[in-house]
Amino acid sequence: MTIFQKFSLLFLLIWVPSIIIGCDITASLTSQTFHEIYAQFTFHNNTKSPIYHFDTDGQTQLVHITGMFCNMKPTKLDVYRTSPTADTKPSGTSQAFIEGFGYVNYMLLSDGVFMGMKAGIACAAGDCGASKG
Repeated sequence: MTIFQKFSLLFLLIWVPSIIIGCDITASLTSQTFHEIYAQFTFHNNTKSPIYHFDTDGQTQLVHITGMFCNMKPTKLDVYRTSPTADTKPSGTSQAFIEGFGYVNYMLLSDGVFMGMKAGIACAAGDCGASKG
């Protein structure tokens, strides 16, 4: 076996599983309301993102989702009408099992949230691009 063949085999043994079990997703959150809203992710590993504040229509925030075994638990995005505290209930939630290397856009409304366009990710058992309106 040549050095090139060994390198190719090693590359495939490392690279292919990382595609299947990992994620590197850029999520964009876009406000589609003139009302003040707040959003927070709960990721697959039960960690939470910072609370993102939106106060103008069209405002966008990028969030980077990375990790291994991202599809073992759903990634959840909650939207709130007021700044959330421990006992604040969300006005809307989007959740799905996502995995892959790509991009997803979430549309934030005054009464909810939904997953819009996505590319390069696998999505299952949840809001995987169903749109309102």
